[in-house]
Amino acid sequence: MDQTASSFRLRSLTDGSKTHARVNFISGSYAEYTRALTTGVAPIESDLPWEELAVIPESYATAWTCLFRNLELKKDQTLVIRGATSSFGQAALNMAVEAGARVIATTRNRERFKKLEDLGAYRAEIEGPDLSKRIAERKHIDAVLDLVGNSTILDSLWMLRRGGRACLAGWLGGLDPIANFNPLLQMASGVYLTFFGSFVFGTPEFPLSDVPLQSIAEKVAAGRYKAKPSRVFRFEDIREAHRVMEANEAIGKIIVRL
Repeated sequence: MDQTASSFRLRSLTDGSKTHARVNFISGSYAEYTRALTTGVAPIESDLPWEELAVIPESYATAWTCLFRNLELKKDQTLVIRGATSSFGQAALNMAVEAGARVIATTRNRERFKKLEDLGAYRAEIEGPDLSKRIAERKHIDAVLDLVGNSTILDSLWMLRRGGRACLAGWLGGLDPIANFNPLLQMASGVYLTFFGSFVFGTPEFPLSDVPLQSIAEKVAAGRYKAKPSRVFRFEDIREAHRVMEANEAIGKIIVRL
């Protein structure tokens, strides 16, 4: 949908209408009021509590775009999600399994295998920079969603089949660049490397209305997607929310309610 069409839909909203919005790191993220581009706002009809609705624009909209736009994931394909216990990873796992993909999910902690399997993962693997050498499906994998980042993306490319796709969309492993990067010597041949950053949502090229948010909310309400936040904090407890986040104690999304 272009910006004109998006603006037309927003003009039809009335006071009190529910919407999803992306403010893209505008100063004032914790303010009671803020502004968003029209292309970063989409109407939503749902009886879900606000805490659950708040999970959808960031985690589920980004996961949907990575899976079905960048990776062009299809039913019965094999997908590897690296960093799958993150809130983003769990959303992607939910969506990929519901779409009929066979998902191999990674985590650094073996104790989290059961959580991934409960979400529908075909198998869980210990995350590590040499995963392509250990994984049984090496060279038969259709797609990799890499949320660990620069430290693993080249390894992700090596496990793909010819014509397979990898999407770099997270930096759980840090932001250090790939050292001495030389595509000629380090990249696998015949595979596709793509990137997606959620900060582009709301731009004319990536309107939020491109994502089927209404359908996603309905699947959350029906229990097909497990989108409940792991922790909900009052605004007065914002310091504790940041401590939990920075200590990696929340396995899932943290929500702060104003």
